[in-house]
Formats: sequence, structure tokens, C-alpha cells
Amino acid sequence: MGPVRPGVGKTSAQPEERVGRQPACQQQPGSLDIEEANSVCAMGRAQDELKNRKLVLDRCFAQAPEAAAVMRMDGCLISVNDEFMRMFGYEAEEAEGRLIDDLIVPGSHKEAAREYANGLRLGGRVEVESVRRRKDGSEVRVSILAVPITSDAGEYIAKYAIYRDITEQKRAEERLRESEARFQEMADTAPVLIWMTGTDGLCNYFNKPWLEFTGRTLEQEVGMGWVEGVHPDDVQGCFDGFLPAFHARIPFRMEYRLRRSDGAYRWVIESGIPRYTGAGEFAGYIGSNIDITDLKSAEEERERLHQLEADLAHINRVSMMGELAASLAHEVKQPITSALINAKTCARWLRRDEPDIAEACDAVSRMVNDTTRAADILNRVRSLYSRENPQRELIDVNEIIRGMIVLLHDKANRSSISIRTQNDDGLATALADRVQLQQVLMNLMLNGIEAMQETGGELTVTSKKTVDGQLLISVVDSGVGITPAQAERIFEAFFTTKPHGTGMGLSISRKIIESHGGRLWVSPNPQRGTTFQFTLGT
Repeated sequence: MGPVRPGVGKTSAQPEERVGRQPACQQQPGSLDIEEANSVCAMGRAQDELKNRKLVLDRCFAQAPEAAAVMRMDGCLISVNDEFMRMFGYEAEEAEGRLIDDLIVPGSHKEAAREYANGLRLGGRVEVESVRRRKDGSEVRVSILAVPITSDAGEYIAKYAIYRDITEQKRAEERLRESEARFQEMADTAPVLIWMTGTDGLCNYFNKPWLEFTGRTLEQEVGMGWVEGVHPDDVQGCFDGFLPAFHARIPFRMEYRLRRSDGAYRWVIESGIPRYTGAGEFAGYIGSNIDITDLKSAEEERERLHQLEADLAHINRVSMMGELAASLAHEVKQPITSALINAKTCARWLRRDEPDIAEACDAVSRMVNDTTRAADILNRVRSLYSRENPQRELIDVNEIIRGMIVLLHDKANRSSISIRTQNDDGLATALADRVQLQQVLMNLMLNGIEAMQETGGELTVTSKKTVDGQLLISVVDSGVGITPAQAERIFEAFFTTKPHGTGMGLSISRKIIESHGGRLWVSPNPQRGTTFQFTLGT
């Protein structure tokens, strides 16, 4: 039986042959060489993969977040993406086929653009910031990254460029530069020394006044250089004041001595606060220093003057006590003598055959009262001699007045002067220093007594409350009085109308009253004598 040819001798069970030839990869084994079939299949898959990859790349290019363009080496645009069209305002059909320089490069930047193009032709890479023009004529600041595209043979066949809009970034940088310039100008003209640190705590800025004060350069002062100008005894104190505040991010203030350009150490008060970026991130500290040497000297001088005033006030009190020595001796002698008499009387009552206990007890009670009175007088004198610091407390002004009357009673009697009071019994207490108030009252009452020493008269001490709630104390005498010219100067230090006066009593008294928030003044009486008055807050 001879060979069977295709289509000849088929039975009904054999499949009918299709029209056209099947792909090699789908033919039955043996109908085509297996290696040839596999090669054909691989080529098909590679073509499909290349086609899909190109679609993906085209989509990535079109949807890239930054403006991108592909152009020939002569600058003619081949393709632009969506962001390029949005940024510059051109549709693809308007841009493609045109020279990039004619499309978006302003005339003033064409020469620079040609230089960039020449660099690309030579295989260079271009990274620049420049200005480009939109379709509507407006300009946009851009950063440009451009690279040449090469063929498989290494030939430069096209250019690829990316444009990033940096207009807002540049505006922000300009605003920052302007802000820094304004700060620099203000800092350099400020009447204080200004410094700044970074986040590491090291100083990175000093203003012009600081550098002029220290006579050093910025390079010498930055970092830890400024410590060289701090007084050696104050260096540790500077760190102890700054570092805890720095770590806690809180303001601080401290004083130390800083060497001036002439070598003299000056006291400065330094204040610092943490600073932050616009995003709220810690950026370091900024602070200022003020020269307070003269202020500290003035404070020391004030302290010296206060001490001098206190010494003078003490001398004034001692002087008054000297003037009152005879009166005080008499005032103390009276209760002591009375106590002695009562002691003898008590002894007699007890030595009787039948001791009279009741009479003896009465005598002892009188003796106790007499010795208490003598002790009170001595305590008042002792308080006036005291050099203790002023201590304010709520005191009964009327009690102070009564105490002064006891001390001055004998001196007034020997000059035929009577002392009377017109005190408001419901007077509120005043916050004052007891000894200082005693001194003021003694000064004013002694002045009144001395003004009437030759003629006698009446000294009236009055206390009452004013309509505005203050205490008003008046000391009125019927003496010779003072002239208007004397009234103007009577509170001046060392001015006196007495032959042997020091001129300090009234000056000290006014300072005491003013330190208590009150006022002391003098006025002549309509008929005769003088009135001194002062106020105290309740």
C-alpha cells in the first residue's frame, strides 16, 4: 500500500484540515522544527513586552509631577508632559515642533540658554536656576535639570529636561533674607549686646555692639570663645544659669562680669529665651546683655546713703536723748522714789505686832506699778537708742503719742508749757515702724516746746482720720512761729532756726514719713505759733 497524501484516503473519523496555516507554536509536534517554533514564540512575547513597557513609560512621562520635555539636539521640542503644559500654558500641539528657546526662554536669558545647550551637545549635564516665560507672558522662576540622550552607538540624539517651579521657594528665601537683613540692621543698631545659639547651645552670632564692647571679632567669640571675656570668678555661675534653662527650654536671667575692650570688667545682666522655627521646632536661644555697672554703683551709693541716713537718724535720736537727760532722770526718779516709799511702808505694816497684811499688799501693788512705770520709761528710751533695721507693724498711733508725752512731760513743765491732746479714740492702726514714728513725734514736739521755751504756752497734739481714709497727726504750738522764707527751707538738711541745732531733725522726719507713703508739711498759725502735720496710710 502506497503512501497516503494529505486529503486523500481519509476516513470520516479524521478531522477536517483548517483553511490557512496555524502559528508554529500551535502546530502539532513534528509539523515544524521545535527550536524554530520556540524562537518565534519568544519574539512575539518580547514584542508584546516592549509594547507594554513603552505604554508604561509614556504614561509615566505624561503624568510625571514635574514639567518635562524631550527635544532634539537643536532644541526643537519632540514631546512635553502634562505638567509642562500646565506650568507654561501650552497644549502639546502648540509646543511640539517648536524651538524651546522661542517658546519659553525670555530674551534676556537666551544667551545663557545657548550656553546650556552647548554644554549638552558636549555631553555635559546642566543644573541651573533661571527664569522662563509662560504663554501669557508672565515669568516663573525654575530650577532646570537637563541631560543628553544617547543612542545605542553612543551618539547624542536628543535632550531631556525637567523644570521645577521654585517661584514661591525663592520668594520665601527673599523674605527670609529681608527678615534677616532687618534683624541684622536692628541688632547692630540696638543699644544692647545681642547673641544667639544653635540647637547645640553654642553661640553662633553676636551683634556689632557686642563685638565693639569686647573688642573681639565674630570668629573669636563664636562657639565657646565668648567665655574668655567672662570674669574667672563668674564663669561657673554663667554655666549654672544657662545650661539648666537650655535643657528645660525656659527663659533665664543672670548677672556676671564681662571684660570690655579697655580691659575693665563690667557688670552685665543677661536675659535669654528659646527661639523656634515657623514649624515649631527648637532653633536655639537668643538673648541680650545690658551693662548695669553704673546702675549697681548707684545702688551701692544709695545703700551707702541709706546707711548714712540711718546713722544720722540714730545720732539725731541720741542728741535728743541728751537734751532730755534731765527730764528723763526726773521721770525715772519719780517712780523709783515712790517704789522705795511703798517698800518701806510695806515693811512697817509687816513688822507690827499684828501685821496688817491688807495694807502691806496695797503697798506692794503700788510698788509694782511704780517699778513698771520706770521700766516702761527706760524701754522707750532704749528703743530710741536702737540701731535695728526698720520693722513695720500695725501700731496704735495714739499709744505712741501718749508715750512721747510721758517722756517730754517734765521738760515741758519746767518751761511752763502744758501738753494736751485731741485724739480720735476710734482711730485705726497704721502700718509703720514704731521707733521711726517715735522719732518723728519727738522731733516735732521738741521743736514746739523749744519754740515756747521763753514764753511758755500750750502744745496740742491731735490725731484724726481724713476723708480719704488716712491718719492725720498735727502738732501745734503757740511759740514765736516761722517766716515764709523759713517755711520753704525748714526741711532742708542742715538748715536750722535754733542757735545750737543740727538742722537734721526735720529733714530726717520728712524722709521717714515719705518712706511710709505719707507727707509732712508746716504752716504758720493765723495768730501765733506753728503747725506741723503729717499723714500715714491705714
